[in-house]
Amino acid sequence: MVILKQKCSIIFLLFAALWCNAQELVQGVVLDQNTNPVPGATIQVLGQKDIGVVSNLEGKFQILLPAGSHTLETSFVGFKTNRTSITTIASETRYVTIVIKENIEELTDVLIKGKTEAKKTREKPFEVDVIETKELKNISVDINAVLTTIPGVNVRQQGGLGATFDFSLNGLSGKQVKFFIDGIPLENYGSSLSLNNFPATLIERAEVYKGVVPIFLGADALGGAINIITNQRKNDFLEVSYDIGSFNTHRATVNGQYYSESGLAFQVSSYYNYSDNDYTINGVDSDVDGFVVRDELGNPTGEIVEEVKRFHDAYTSQMIHIKAGVVNKAFTDRLMFGFIASTNENEIQHPIDPQNPFGEVFTENNVVSGSINFEKENLLKNRLKLNIYASIAQNRDQVVDTSARRYNWFGGFTERIDQTLGEFEANKTLFKFKDNLHLVNALATYTIDESQTILFNYAKNYIKRTGEDPARSGRIAFQDPHVVSKNLIGLSYDVELLDSKWNTSLFSKGYILDSEGTIEDLFTTVEEDRFTPFKNSIEELGYGFASTYKVLESLQIKGSFERTFRIPEGFELFGDGFLLKSNPELLPEESYNANLGILFNTQLNNFKIRADTNVFLRESENFIAIRSEGIFSRFYNTADARSSGIEGEIRTLYNDRFFLDLNATYQNIIDRNAGENAGVDFLENQRIANIPYLFGNASFGGRFNNILKTGDQFNVSWSTYYVHDYPLTSFVEGSPEERDIIPEQVSHNLQLGYSFDKGKYNVSVLARNITNARIYDNFEIQQPGRAFYVKLRYFLTN
Repeated sequence: MVILKQKCSIIFLLFAALWCNAQELVQGVVLDQNTNPVPGATIQVLGQKDIGVVSNLEGKFQILLPAGSHTLETSFVGFKTNRTSITTIASETRYVTIVIKENIEELTDVLIKGKTEAKKTREKPFEVDVIETKELKNISVDINAVLTTIPGVNVRQQGGLGATFDFSLNGLSGKQVKFFIDGIPLENYGSSLSLNNFPATLIERAEVYKGVVPIFLGADALGGAINIITNQRKNDFLEVSYDIGSFNTHRATVNGQYYSESGLAFQVSSYYNYSDNDYTINGVDSDVDGFVVRDELGNPTGEIVEEVKRFHDAYTSQMIHIKAGVVNKAFTDRLMFGFIASTNENEIQHPIDPQNPFGEVFTENNVVSGSINFEKENLLKNRLKLNIYASIAQNRDQVVDTSARRYNWFGGFTERIDQTLGEFEANKTLFKFKDNLHLVNALATYTIDESQTILFNYAKNYIKRTGEDPARSGRIAFQDPHVVSKNLIGLSYDVELLDSKWNTSLFSKGYILDSEGTIEDLFTTVEEDRFTPFKNSIEELGYGFASTYKVLESLQIKGSFERTFRIPEGFELFGDGFLLKSNPELLPEESYNANLGILFNTQLNNFKIRADTNVFLRESENFIAIRSEGIFSRFYNTADARSSGIEGEIRTLYNDRFFLDLNATYQNIIDRNAGENAGVDFLENQRIANIPYLFGNASFGGRFNNILKTGDQFNVSWSTYYVHDYPLTSFVEGSPEERDIIPEQVSHNLQLGYSFDKGKYNVSVLARNITNARIYDNFEIQQPGRAFYVKLRYFLTN
């Protein structure tokens, strides 16, 4: 009997072992319709009551199933039960994504506790703002317009759609702030792929890191970073939009993706923008309120015209981005090959000084890029995650200035006597340059345990520039190649303590620059002395930390500090080959950045409140600024600056229907060595002019459901933008009455929208600057007045 029992036991163990070996590991994730993970969802195998799991905080789950066909039943409070059929094969791992849809009837009485990606990002130790674009996809806006609603952000444009812009974050601006799309830097991708032409329709959210930047972005940012997140959903959808508006403006987008059951994935996003930008402007002559009419010799006739239309400011841009690859395979979670092609043409209405308009000058930009992206989790016993991105690209820029005419603001012109001159009053040019680029960004995340993580990031950005000009003889800018190679290495240790109430990230960053080119001496005519080959190498080490503590579930304190560097960009080192000359001797900008903030988030019955405030300090050295050299200019290391201030916002939502949002920023930016450089004591530690120091936003509105039938929604909102006046050249020099002032700005926008058939069909109307106020981001450069836009959007998903 004992022997029989032993034999039966052996047979049973052998059978169990064979059964286990025949099982397949099924790994999956449960998402809602907005691709947010659903923690706590129950996944049950129909017909096998003893087999089931619950999704973790990231919505992920694992389950062992025998080979064959199975049905997974997924349920969660407030969502409709989902049934997913799968087929398992012995000794293979199967990946599945389960999307559950909201149950409107249940959601009326149930509060869902799962955190969105935006909320999880806000709660990180870094000082970061997140704006979601779900409610903005039906409005005719670009990303820059969306970002101006964030405290600390100010965007100054030199015109309408596609115009050159200066992006400022907590007082630091230009290239001191870095831009990314899905973690990939945009710094060398030309003007045809920029935030001033990228429609908000194509993105899911924007993350704004202030001062201190996490290492996963691989950025040498001085003032912060903007990370634009495009669609991350793993479901099929198609999205098409078209809008038309004032100044003959047309904008269209196509965005979609397809996932097959076998794991094949295909994504496409594209846009087209066009505008005449022929808006009406008032006088740019500081002595009169209007335009002085002059005769053929340039002498005033005594006649003054109050306003004119811009006549040479048209802008066109196009982009297509295609991705194809596989997801949820044994060797990769995601392997995608990408291709980007973008182009733009931008007519130039005037230089920095608007007194002298152009009639024929324009620029062109073309970019072609190929990329590969590899992602894999669950390596080294589920502890290691890899994300590797690499791309090669070619960027071509051209300036066309071949007219010897001198235009006036009425569209008329006179011919120059010297026909070799262009409108810039320099020689005619067809100058073009070509950038060959490659980029690598590799991120490794190793989880020590549930509370400790190590991250390693390596980023390389390489650019080689060559130039040519068929309209000129002699030496051409960049006829000898100019090269910049940047390498950034980052390492961080992240730890969660006290039941995840206290989270801290300690990090260090290494910066390595190698550059070579030619520096030009404008003050000599001897050819062999005028151009000198130059090579430069720079190595720097940065470090910092970010920490947050949850005093209460609704109250969070944040603090962060970083010593950081910004490596000079290609155009700062090389110039543009035209009026901007090269300076390969530039040193990196250096800054000590600190933030101290409070985040409050609560709900009182049907009233939701989120408040965020931040006090910031930026101590910066070796500021890179442009300096005039006659008609030419060059970048130099100049001022040491201190930027300090406070910002805050309050966002409220009542009954998930009515909202009121307010934010404001005050910043004090001083030049710490201006008095010493000028030899004038009263200039010491004076505020730097030509930078806004007080600005804010306000918006309110509501949404109304089931107006005509179930599933419809009507939206209405009003927004106001305010900037206090500020001087062009100095806060202290000269009498206040004689200073050139960029005036106070107050502009208002009204938006109306209606969605049919649960968001499938959408129509909206936007009235910008509805009071037709005179708006100036820069001195005497007027922004568009009142404008109207109508947008149609179609969205279809499974």
